[in-house]
Amino acid sequence: MGCQRLRLEGLILCALAVGCTGKSEDSSSAQSEEQPCDQVENTQVAVITEMWFARINDGESWGADLDGGGDGCGVEDLTDPEGNGGIDNGFGALLPALELTEGAAIEVYIQNLINSGEILILLEMEDVDDPDEDACVNVNLLRGLGEPTVGTDKIIESGQTFDRDLDLPLSRTEGQSIVDGSLIATPLEFSLPFTIFDVNLTFNLQESTLRFDQGIEGHHTGYLAGGLFTEEITSFVEGRDDIDIGDLVVTMVENRADLWPDESGVCQGISVVFEFKAKPAFFYVD
Repeated sequence: MGCQRLRLEGLILCALAVGCTGKSEDSSSAQSEEQPCDQVENTQVAVITEMWFARINDGESWGADLDGGGDGCGVEDLTDPEGNGGIDNGFGALLPALELTEGAAIEVYIQNLINSGEILILLEMEDVDDPDEDACVNVNLLRGLGEPTVGTDKIIESGQTFDRDLDLPLSRTEGQSIVDGSLIATPLEFSLPFTIFDVNLTFNLQESTLRFDQGIEGHHTGYLAGGLFTEEITSFVEGRDDIDIGDLVVTMVENRADLWPDESGVCQGISVVFEFKAKPAFFYVD
């Protein structure tokens, strides 16, 4: 198929993508013919080997403009390290408080789940003609199965092969682009289950934007930014006697909510950003 123009308000515009801009029909057609999204055998796979919450430092954070330039219910936007404005990361403001409690172990727990193979997050890019410049790429975000080999650095080693986890949903978006070695893919959905305070909790990110940067010798980096319904957090901590800062967390989440305002203008979601590192991987052929 040719490179399709992405239409989704509130997310990264497809104007960033080569071949998906508002060029003339003749120009777009010529580029689509050069790099159509129909060479699925040209696939690149990467497994996320490390993942952590993006921090906010002096108004700067990795992430994406998830509200399309909206006012974020009064929550001030951030700037990313490359100087781009409009960045949303409401959850990042909660991290200093969480790090003073048992919540500081969340990222350690996530890393242990990755290393053990309980959570294998894989990115599959179809029709990658050129990993540095490609006008049209289809992207799958999915979970894998297998027990990974971990190196002496306590990180999953490169070049391993995994099965697809067919019991969990796959998130897919088509007609994305790689520009200067960076892929921006949206919209995607993502679920990350973990345990905190001895209770199971799942982050269900909605309308997510993925950035994947091609790294030297397969050491890739990127982020996944999306929205989380505030009720998923407040209902978890509200009224719990074993969480000393439960009331503070509820207050902070409600104050930092910056997505999906209701009819009264109160935001029902909070932006969350995960940074990650990834390495090349493969899938077993079915």
